[in-house]
Amino acid sequence: MPYYLGIDAGGTKTDCAISNGAELLGHSTGETSKLARVGDAVARANLHRTILQACEAASVPPREISQVCIGIAGASVPGISTWVRQAIHELTLGSVNVMGDHIIAHQAAFGRTPGVLVISGTGSIAYGRNERGEIARAGGWGPQISDQGSAFWIGRETVSAALREWDMGMSGGLFSLVTRAWNVGGLDDIIRIANTEPNQRFTDLAPAVSEAAEKGDSTARAIFERAGRELAGLAGIVIGRIFAPDQTVRIAMTGGVLQGSFLVRRELHNALQAAHPKAAVSSSHVRPVLGALELAASQGAPNA
Repeated sequence: MPYYLGIDAGGTKTDCAISNGAELLGHSTGETSKLARVGDAVARANLHRTILQACEAASVPPREISQVCIGIAGASVPGISTWVRQAIHELTLGSVNVMGDHIIAHQAAFGRTPGVLVISGTGSIAYGRNERGEIARAGGWGPQISDQGSAFWIGRETVSAALREWDMGMSGGLFSLVTRAWNVGGLDDIIRIANTEPNQRFTDLAPAVSEAAEKGDSTARAIFERAGRELAGLAGIVIGRIFAPDQTVRIAMTGGVLQGSFLVRRELHNALQAAHPKAAVSSSHVRPVLGALELAASQGAPNA
């Protein structure tokens, strides 16, 4: 009997699931295996640990896995696919299919049917496919130049707003939030971290800003509401490229920011409805790892 392994390698966690093509046999969630965030040794160890835990839960030895599908941000970056295949082949000789995390998430949300998926986690992207199989994407080009509405973007906007407050003579509010979240003493430390360690530290701010927004901090709320509008804008670009103006379009969402913030989801929904009245927005939970598992079992993928 063949066994299949699906992996969602996100910026904050790694999800693995194993099936025999008919039923889910085992699942495991571990720490991130994103190479750019934690480096080779840690990423490899986290990936291996999560795969082995899923295998143990499924009572399936790694060597018996025949097909693997892994979705990971930056799959098209030179060297990433090679690194992923090498790391997985240290545990199993099964065939490994590496693709963008947006593809496995879209599969989980829609299967082979049309729709637009919006992801906002560590990064962000909108990705869609229509009834003719045509695809389009918007965003997702990396945190320094894109990823609007993502956790990284939220952190960057928060630091910018905090420094503006400092310039205005205000040392509380978001400035105080940043010093607490980063466990630093003051302005000099914030400037140093923001300019030398942005990739991880900006993202780490998002949960604290979300909490402040939910408690009524007006600046934090404005940042989260703007994140929702930015994500709606990405979805709108995809809708405009591959769907007819009068066509009903199903919209799904996933990622830690969207799953964790009602403010972002509400603003995305309202902004999309205003611009595209026939957008049918769903906030149902999407599990990208199950899309990876389906694609591993089918030994193929939709057009990327």
